[in-house]
Amino acid sequence: MFASDETPAHKEAGFSLVETVAAMGILALAAIPLLQISTDATRNSQYLEKRLLARTVAENVMARAISDPLAQTSGVESGTETQLGRSFEWLLTATPVANNGLQAVTVEVRFVGEEQPLISLEALKLVAQNALSLDLSANTVQRSDP
Repeated sequence: MFASDETPAHKEAGFSLVETVAAMGILALAAIPLLQISTDATRNSQYLEKRLLARTVAENVMARAISDPLAQTSGVESGTETQLGRSFEWLLTATPVANNGLQAVTVEVRFVGEEQPLISLEALKLVAQNALSLDLSANTVQRSDP
């Protein structure tokens, strides 16, 4: 009665310990690159987020500099801003361009305490030099010819 249960087909059913260990080893070797890709993707997304926030800071500083009707003081100005809880240092460099009323404005942004800039923006600013006189009380603009 028990002799019929020990047929060759019944003895080979299932996986042996060696087969199971080999399968686990192959699975582990395949999982390592997937974990590495996941880690790299996370690192890249953090770096891109940092650059996006730095670009936002640079665009804010540049917008303030360009929208000011007066000429920027030639030289370098610096400051710090916080975006989403992260602090950034910015450097604004203004230099006159010839005598045509243009100023070159450069903004560099980096993490506080780091040397490498994350982003750098450059623009030209048109500065009115005695070309317009503003009468704010009458809300009129008068043109004065030099």
